[in-house]
Amino acid sequence: MPASTGRKRRFLAYGVFNLLLTNLLLQGLLLVVATGLATLCSQLLNLGLGFVLYGKRVFRVPRLRKRSAFSYALLALLLWWANWAGISALAAQGVQRNLAALLLVPLLAVISYMIQKLLVFRPF
Repeated sequence: MPASTGRKRRFLAYGVFNLLLTNLLLQGLLLVVATGLATLCSQLLNLGLGFVLYGKRVFRVPRLRKRSAFSYALLALLLWWANWAGISALAAQGVQRNLAALLLVPLLAVISYMIQKLLVFRPF
């Protein structure tokens, strides 16, 4: 059975788990610290947890490579910036920061999946 069979379902399942942990941290931090620091801390948790979960469990990469780790770190940086900018932009429009963070989840998940599939964990 190809590694791609069920990949989207696995991404969603592990993504929900990763989302719960990282968003729980983000939501708590947004109550007490600046948006940039809150999103950075949650993104660092996502970086460590996500690289292993998505690489090994979702995309079923037999061996995680340094190139994939570097690409995933760049993706995490992009997602951190997008999350921070998105929360800040929505907050400037009057949306509460915690709600803004939740509203951005679907968009960031789609971006994350596509970049992981096409660039980070692609077959060599």
